Amino acid sequence: MGARWLILWVGFCLCPPLLALEPQQQRVLAQIEARLEKAPQMLGRFEQKKTLPQLPRPLLSSGVVALSRDQGISWRVQKPIASHRILKAAGTGDDVLARQIAVPLLQIFRGNFSALDGLFHVSAENGDDQWQVKLTPKTEAVGNVIASIEVRGDRDIKQIRLAEANSAVTEMQLLELRAVDESNPQFEAEFSAEATE
Repeated sequence: MGARWLILWVGFCLCPPLLALEPQQQRVLAQIEARLEKAPQMLGRFEQKKTLPQLPRPLLSSGVVALSRDQGISWRVQKPIASHRILKAAGTGDDVLARQIAVPLLQIFRGNFSALDGLFHVSAENGDDQWQVKLTPKTEAVGNVIASIEVRGDRDIKQIRLAEANSAVTEMQLLELRAVDESNPQFEAEFSAEATE
């Protein structure tokens, strides 16, 4: 699995766009990106449901998410079992989430969907109350890991649905996401030390 992630990560960093977005989709995507609040630091909560084909019931978890333009994403699971990951483009660790979708997730949280056009077909709809973006792989290397990513929101990203190639589905709800100052004590605590493996 590590070799597969390395191929995917190198592809994200080095692969040029395979197809440019159509002009209408470029306009819609620009409208969506303009709606999103893009503060340098944001803090909120998440609720996550992961459905695995081999398990009868989904796995539920919840915790704190912190987004930093410079430091990446802090993903702290508080329930049912405490864990902490800091997702960065250059660091994957051994966690499945971090290993498989660190780079696209970073771009999604930054509201930079157009940056993903190199390896994903990007389909966007912008309504009065809500927008949605669907990403489907353009390459076999990405398709071997990710089947699709669907993102919904308004001024903030509210929901991310990740369908993996192995039929696992992860649904993330982002709650109370708000801009904070970098000196916010809770925000500082999220990035005060590297997450343990």
